[in-house]
Amino acid sequence: MRSLVRAGRAVGLSLGIVATVAGTAQAATMTVVDTSSCSNPLLSQPFVSTHDTNWYTLAPGENADGFNGTGWVLSGGATITTTALADGSVGSVLNLPSGATAESPVMCVTSAYPRARAEVRDVAGSEGVFFYVSYEGTKTWATPKNTGQMHGNQTAWTLANPVNVQPAGGTGWQPVRFTFVAGGRTSDFQLYDFYVDPHCRL
Repeated sequence: MRSLVRAGRAVGLSLGIVATVAGTAQAATMTVVDTSSCSNPLLSQPFVSTHDTNWYTLAPGENADGFNGTGWVLSGGATITTTALADGSVGSVLNLPSGATAESPVMCVTSAYPRARAEVRDVAGSEGVFFYVSYEGTKTWATPKNTGQMHGNQTAWTLANPVNVQPAGGTGWQPVRFTFVAGGRTSDFQLYDFYVDPHCRL
């Protein structure tokens, strides 16, 4: 009987050590996300002319009716070019030939920021622009998650259907960056006025 008790204590001690080590390893791999620089964004109604009266915040690296690209990482032939915009004015836009990639600076969202929209046009081809999200402190940070695709109406500027931002539930800020990848093999797409949060109403 005593030997069984001693054996039971030994097994319990071993299991406790294993649990402690596992917990320590798990804690070591968890990422603490700093959200101290996050604050409430400036909101506007950029798409009222298309009967979308929701309030949005402009993604970083852009001006209203212009894509300046500050903080964006462009690769694979992605460029910033000047062209006529949807309202007839001239401004800068993001140009994405097939295979090109544009990664945004980090911005802060909450669970109340479920979607995003942008003005898009298909200069050539029709495969569209694939949209990815990467949340700091999650596995998507290293492996961006595809959550949607933006299409234009041929060469005409088109307010794309909303794409999913997919923030986690709960409260608090969540740092995220967005990535655009142009589809097709010989296509070309242009994009500007990338706004986040079409479900916000004041």
